[in-house]
Parts: sequence; structure tokens; C-alpha cells
Amino acid sequence: MKISVCYIVKNEEKNLPLSLETVRCFADELIVVDTGSTDGTRKIAEDAGAIVLDFAWREDFAAARNFALDHATGDWVVFPDADEGFLHPEAVRDKVSEIDVRTPPIDAIMVTRVNTDPDTGEDQGNDCAVRMFRNIPEIRYHGRIHETITHSGGKLLIYQDQGTLSMYHTGYADAVGTQKAERNLRMLQREIAEHGEQPGQYMYLADCYLGIKDYRQAMKYAVLALDSPVQPVASRVGIFHVAIESMRQLDWNLSDQLALANMAMAEYPDQPEFYGERGMILCAMGRLKEARASLMEAAKLYEKPEAPPEAQTYFNSASAATVYARLGEIEALKGNENAAEEYFQKALKENGKDEKIQKKYEQFLQEKRS
Repeated sequence: MKISVCYIVKNEEKNLPLSLETVRCFADELIVVDTGSTDGTRKIAEDAGAIVLDFAWREDFAAARNFALDHATGDWVVFPDADEGFLHPEAVRDKVSEIDVRTPPIDAIMVTRVNTDPDTGEDQGNDCAVRMFRNIPEIRYHGRIHETITHSGGKLLIYQDQGTLSMYHTGYADAVGTQKAERNLRMLQREIAEHGEQPGQYMYLADCYLGIKDYRQAMKYAVLALDSPVQPVASRVGIFHVAIESMRQLDWNLSDQLALANMAMAEYPDQPEFYGERGMILCAMGRLKEARASLMEAAKLYEKPEAPPEAQTYFNSASAATVYARLGEIEALKGNENAAEEYFQKALKENGKDEKIQKKYEQFLQEKRS
């Protein structure tokens, strides 16, 4: 079995070397399509043994990716972004070979991405993406932005990896998030101008508007995405997140926020994020007993996960710290100083750099001494 690894890149000299290092042990062919780099990206790719091809950028990710596929000769294609890499590269070939012989035949493989901010080291949760597929003419990318793999002969049969093929991803770093959101929104708007607005675009529009802090538009498209007949293959966790966060930023009616959190919690009962969201909303409503129970469930599911490792989540160490700190405040109000101290210590262990949590803990200590 021959594996082709493909990239499309532009000015990725910072990210590309590490990504290339994670594919070196299984790549039989390396193809890098450059869309106009002005830094050292091209030389990095050439030094790694890649076939480097030029492609004139026309704000169409699918076109660039399909250009790479037209030159790939492998049986399978692995197509990471430059800011992604495999956490267990030595396991990739054996796992793809195992999947290759499945009956019925698998067309593509969806992997878990572990999102991290490279500047702060902050865990940003997990999501899933198709990054491997058979190299056959019927399988190609579609979509100018947020391009997806499709099979011209019918439904794409996707295998959900359970962690062996997990990847790191640094593309959600705060430093680049706004720029990406602006670029993606511009491309989506161009696509809409050409072909009209489509239900499959709602979730991407919601993400973009959240990224540029246009919360009213973000909420509009998140609600449309939740009600849309076109749903994501992997998970709706991200859509719920955009809707709830937008409602919060807009100071929306708390009852409506709670109803949405309850809906999300019912859909994802084994994940901590929506118990945490619900707990915070109940705190704002003054329903502290219910809030405490919900926050404790969020903490429990964070400490002892019940969701599969590939589940999409945005609940990370910072989220856990916020939940622990709020539990500390609730316990302090009840006069349970030992329990409050324990929760504040857990919060600081998860995110000791959070100034708000530090101030809350200092306030607790002052009140405890008085």
C-alpha cells in the first residue's frame, strides 16, 4: 500500500517543519502545493523531499486541494494542514492498512484533533476532521471554504478513528483566530454571492461571526444551523457553543439561555461542557442549589470522562478552572470553608494564570480571616 501525503501551504515556515516530521515515517510520496509563499516554506518542503507544485491562489481551498490530488499516486491520501501533525506517527501505516481491507470498503477516515494554543500551551478542546481517504477519482473536495470530501458515486463511507490516528492542531490560537475568521467570512460571502446562501454554510458563518465578535449574526446562524436539515458528520457541540456564547455576550434572556443549555445537555449527556454552561446560567438566575449540582456534574465528567476520546469538546483546563472556582464561591457562601478551599485549589491547579480566579481566591481568604 502506497501513502501519499499532501499539503496546500502559504507562508507556513513556522508550522510546516513539525508537521512534516510527523509524516516522515509513513509517507511514500510527499506533495506540497504552494499558493504563493514569500518566506522559507518552499525550501523547507524541498529539503524534506517533497514534490513542490505552484498553484495560483483564487480563494478556493477545494480547487487547491484537488490540484494536489491530481498529482498524487498513492493508494491512500493523507491530507493534513500545515498546523497539524500526528501524535502517534509510527502507528499510522498499520492502522490505515487495517482499515484498507474493511468490508464494506471504507472511503475515508475521520480523526480526532487535539487543539492547542502554541503561544500559551492552553488546551482548547477536541474536534474531528476527515484527513485520510482513498485516492480514487470519485473522491474530491468541494467548497470554496471549509471544503469537504465527497464521493461522486454516492455517500462517503467514513471510519471514525478511536484515537490511534489523533492529531495536534494549533490553528485556533487566539493570535490568528480573528484573521482567519475575517478571511473565511470573506470567502463565504463570495461563495454566497455566486451561488446563494445554503444550509450547509450556516455553521461556518456562525463560527466566523463569533470569531469577529459579531454576536448577533453568530447567534442567528448558530440557531439556523441547529434547525438545518444539513447537519455536521461529527458533532453539533460547536454549534451549541456558538449559540450559548453569543446569547451570553448579548445578555440574552436567562430563561432562553437555560433552555438552550438544557437542549444541548440532553443531546450530549456524557460531556461536561453543557453541565458547566447550565450551572453558570443557574448561578446568574440565583438558583444556587441547582447550579451547584450541575457544576459538580461537569467537574465529575471532566475528572472521569464518560464520553469516548474522539468526542468533540471545548471543555478544557480553563473551563474546568472556571467551574471549580464557581463551586468554591458557592461553598463559601454556604459556610463550607474546607470544601471552598479545595475547589479553589483545584481551580488554580487547572489554570493558575487566571487573574479573576486568583482575585476570587484572595477574597475568599480575606473573608475567611475576618
